[in-house]
Amino acid sequence: MLEERSFNTGVVEISYVEGPPSGPPLVLLHGFTGRWQHFLPVIPALYARWHFYAPDCRGHGKSGRVPGQYMPKDYMEDAAAFVQHVVSERAVLFAHSLGGVSAVWVAGQMPDKVRAVIIGDTPLSNAGWAALPDTQQFHTALRGIIASGRPVRELVPLLADVTAPGEEPPTRFGDLPDVDGVVLREWARTLEQLDPDVVQLLAEGRKQEFRANFDMDAMVSKVSCPVLLLQGNTSLGGIMTDEDVEHVLSTLPEAYCVKIDHAGHDLGLSTWQVAPLLTALTNFLESL
Repeated sequence: MLEERSFNTGVVEISYVEGPPSGPPLVLLHGFTGRWQHFLPVIPALYARWHFYAPDCRGHGKSGRVPGQYMPKDYMEDAAAFVQHVVSERAVLFAHSLGGVSAVWVAGQMPDKVRAVIIGDTPLSNAGWAALPDTQQFHTALRGIIASGRPVRELVPLLADVTAPGEEPPTRFGDLPDVDGVVLREWARTLEQLDPDVVQLLAEGRKQEFRANFDMDAMVSKVSCPVLLLQGNTSLGGIMTDEDVEHVLSTLPEAYCVKIDHAGHDLGLSTWQVAPLLTALTNFLESL
C-alpha cells in the first residue's frame, strides 16, 4: 500500500508517496507539468521487489508552491535534498523528461547515494536541449487554462481544443490517436494541481533562459553509476535523439539504451501500453 507523506526541504514542502520496504529503494521523478501518478502504469509490476518513493515536484501535484522559483536548478536541489534526507540507502533513480535532468545532476553530485539511473526520453546534451522546438504557444494556452481556476470537468473540453506541439499538420489534442475523454480528464486533474507560474517562462517565450540554467554536458560527464536510457520514437514525439544517445554511450563507462519504438515522449505511460518499457526496466533493475 502506498502512503502519502511530506518532506520539508527548508524551502518547500514536498509531497510524496512511499510503498512498503519490499526491496531496495527506487525513486520516481516525474516530468514537467506532471505528478507522481504518471508512473502508475509501471508501479504494480515492480511493487513486490522495490521500495518506492514518488515525490511531486515543487509547484506540481500536492507539493508546495514557490512562486518565481521553478527553474531546473530548483528541481535539482529538491531532488538532492529528498534523496539525502528521506531515502536511507543508495537508490535507483527512474526519471522521465525534465525529471531526468535532476536525476543526472543528483547522480553526479551524490554518487554515494545513487546506485543507478534510468532516464526516460530526456535530452542529454546541451545541443539536444538547444534543438528542442519552441513551445510558447502551447504553454501560453496551458497557462491560461490552469489559471482559469475552473473545475476538472470544464477543463476537459478546453484541453481537447489545445493544439498539440510538434504535430504536422497542426492537430487538436482531442483528435490525436489514443486520446479520449478519460485521458483528457486525467490531464485536467494534473493541471488543476499545477501552479500556473511553473509554465510562466515558457509561456513568455523565454525558453533559452529556462534551458540555459544547467550544463547538461558537464552533468553527464560526472555520472559514474550504471545508466539506462529509454528512448522514445522521435517520429512519434520522442525528444531523446540518436545523437544524445551516442553522446552518452561514448561518454559513460556503463550506459545502455533501449528504444521504445511504439511510443513517443511518454514511453507508453499515458496510454498504459507499457509492456516494452517494463521489459527494459525489469531486465535492467534485476541486473544491478
